[in-house]
Parts: sequence; structure tokens; C-alpha cells
Amino acid sequence: MGGNPLAPGLAADLERAGVPGAALAVVDRGGVSAAAFGQADVASHEAVATETVFHLFSATKLYTAAAVVLLAEQGRLGLDDLVTDHLDGLGLAHPVTIRHLLTHTSGLPDTLKAFVAVHLAGDPVPSTAEALARYRLDKGKPPGTEVAYRNVNYALLGEVVSVVAGEPYEAFVTRALLEPLGSGATFAYDDGQRSRAATGYLGRWDPMRPALPLLLPGTRGRLTQKPVAGLVGLDEFGLDSAAIGGLLGAVGDFVPFLQEFLRDDDGVLPRAARDQMLTVQAAGSAGIASTVGTGLGWKAGEVDGVAFWNHEGGGPGFATESRLYPDAGLGIVLLMNRTHKPALSRLAHDVAEAIRLGPVG
Repeated sequence: MGGNPLAPGLAADLERAGVPGAALAVVDRGGVSAAAFGQADVASHEAVATETVFHLFSATKLYTAAAVVLLAEQGRLGLDDLVTDHLDGLGLAHPVTIRHLLTHTSGLPDTLKAFVAVHLAGDPVPSTAEALARYRLDKGKPPGTEVAYRNVNYALLGEVVSVVAGEPYEAFVTRALLEPLGSGATFAYDDGQRSRAATGYLGRWDPMRPALPLLLPGTRGRLTQKPVAGLVGLDEFGLDSAAIGGLLGAVGDFVPFLQEFLRDDDGVLPRAARDQMLTVQAAGSAGIASTVGTGLGWKAGEVDGVAFWNHEGGGPGFATESRLYPDAGLGIVLLMNRTHKPALSRLAHDVAEAIRLGPVG
């Protein structure tokens, strides 16, 4: 891996962490810069380019939150509505609001069955309601008592978006957010993306590897590739619940969303709505670095008195970071093709801080 002035030392850091490749984009008041590192596919030695397509995974929740806020701005729902005002037959043990879901204060638990549910190329794609059925919604603690990051919150929000918008979640997010922003991100590979897709990798001895056939019995023999250089590649797949982490794209496809939150005027979302999303709604740790609390979708952190907002993304084969430093007018997207683990979240945090503190471009 060669060096790059956009992020000095990142190539060496990625190599030490066992990450085959990465793409990085930085947006500031001077414009947008992007860089690529390492290999998109280890077996073929194909290099990562800034056009290489990665899974965004859980940072998709930022787009889900924005879709909910947009529907609220249109008067089609209220953030303090009960979820059951919009969805029937959930069997919730406690009264949970839309805001509880957005801020990860619902008290609802995740289930292992839903956690890594995926479909492979050619398989039918479950609806948001089908994906939601894998969660135990009749369990959990009273809402509003603590921040506890859970995928179930955004699986529910995906179904709320579908019902309130009157169209599938993916269709609404594409029409109301991605297209107006000028983003090329999608929820399923098209032919152009497939030809530019990075291969996601697990470590050969990653505990997730032997667990995959048990967690995903329908993928047995169809998901993992032969080991190469201590890594196991994954074939094409998509998450069953798109709202928790389904977006795909090149690093530049995720820049317009960050730019939306760095502008001073109304955009696709009114400025007041964006400000609400970037206001701490609940105090508590929601991530490796974001220990201050949660806004609407965004997680809040602070380093040496400097506030930032972020969302990690991680799952089989990929790890990502989306981050804002609003006071500095700075946004960062980092996409990596190695299974998420705490060490990669810390690496992403260190990269973001190095960019904030050092010269950009």
C-alpha cells in the first residue's frame, strides 16, 4: 500500500489492522478530496479506486432517521407519536415512541436471528415487515431510561417509513433523499456497481466464520470463498432489513449526505430539522467513540472539548465510519472491506481525528 497526503500513515495503519483495502472521502470548506488504498479483491489483486463500491452497513441508519424526520416535516407523522399509532399488531410490552427508536432509548432487545440476516444474489428480498418479524417485540425494558444501541429500533423505523410513505422503504429513501441529494447510493447492486464492488473479508480464524452456517443456514456453501492470504472473501449479499444497514455505494456517493448537514441554509431537509438531528436527545454511550449521547440517528462524541457526530457501520466483510465536525465544517467517510470489530472503530476514530488536526488535501 502506498502513502497518500490526504491521510498520512493510513495505508500502514490499514495493513497493520489486516484490512485489504479502503476508500476515504473528506469534505471541508475547500471542497471534496478522495483517496483509495489497497486491494478491492485479494485473489485478483484488483486495487481499490474511489469508484469502488462498499457496503455502508449501519451508517444507513442516518438515512433512515432523515427519512423519518422528512416525513415529520411533511406532517405525516410526529416524532413523539407512539409506534403503534402507525403500525398494528406489534405486541409491544411498553409504549414506545418514534423518538425512542431514533435515539436508541426504546428498551427493545435485538435477537441473534435478526442480527445478521442476509439474502444472496438471486434470492427473494424480504419486505420490511418480514424482516421485522424476526425480532421479539414483546420483550424489553421500559423506554426512555437509557441509551442502548439496537438494530431493532431502525428495523421498526423502516416499517414506519414504508407504511406512512405508502411505498417501500427503499423506494421512499431513494426518491425523497438519495436522488434530491445527487447520491448514487442504492439498496441493491446494479450492473455498474457489481463490476466495481469490493469483496468483503473475514479473517480466516474469525469466530464469525464457523458461526455463519448456523446463523444463516440458507447460505451454507454459498456465501464464503476459499481462503486467500489468511482472509476469507464473501460473495454478493444484501441485508434483509435495509433500514438498519442496506445502502451500497462508492465513497463519493455518501459525501452529499454529509454536505447536507454542513450547509447553512435549507436543503433537502430544512436547516431547523437538521439542527434537531444534531442535538443531543439522550445522554449515554452509543458507540466506541461516541460516548456523549444520541441525536436523531447521529451519535455524539467529544475529544478535548471538540464535538463530533458519527455513525459506525459494520457487519460481515465491511466496516465504515461517517463523521461530522460541524464547527470545523468537516465531514469524513471511511469505507473498509474487512469485518467490523472494535479495533477498526478505534482506527476510524484515530483517522478522523488525524484529519481534523492535520492539513487536508
